[in-house]
Amino acid sequence: MKTNQITATLLQFYNRPVAQVSLELFLSLGAVIFFALFAIRPTMVTMSDLIKEIDDKKAFDQKLSQKIAALSTVQTQYLSLENRLSVLDQAIPSSPKFEEAIRIIEKLASQNKLVINSMQVSEIPSEPISLAEYGSRQRESLPISINVIGEYSAIRTFVENLKNNRRSLIVDSIIFSVNEERNQKQLSATITINMQYFASKK
Repeated sequence: MKTNQITATLLQFYNRPVAQVSLELFLSLGAVIFFALFAIRPTMVTMSDLIKEIDDKKAFDQKLSQKIAALSTVQTQYLSLENRLSVLDQAIPSSPKFEEAIRIIEKLASQNKLVINSMQVSEIPSEPISLAEYGSRQRESLPISINVIGEYSAIRTFVENLKNNRRSLIVDSIIFSVNEERNQKQLSATITINMQYFASKK
């Protein structure tokens, strides 16, 4: 009896417009939740990924713009110094140019009326055969020991000329000595010179 009454009551309730509206509202909310979970969520994830990608590309574009500006500045500086690059290559050449350095030393000694008594070097550096050998390079220094005979003022001027020469010839040490030959005293100086150049890395 009670079951029949409950069933009748429910039928009456669902036959009413308010109950039908409530059921439709419930179904609508369910549909919205379903689409939110299974349809809108992937779209939101895609949008989030796109926003992140846009932000990353903006950051990359900003860095690229900074690099372009830096390259432009370097290019401007290079163009302003381009005429002086040959001077830099003469100071520290991109290859040993050993014979050229020896000729400079001999010429300066001759100009100061000095006699070159001896010249010693541990090794003669090899010159690159082709442009293919001009790869990664490092600065090298080759010591040259030279013994000259002459007046003190001439030796001093010779050393100053070596220091002021366009080719980088660094004077490391000077040792003076007095020799006696045929009852005449001669002043000699042993000068250690470092010849600077760039060589290929081994």
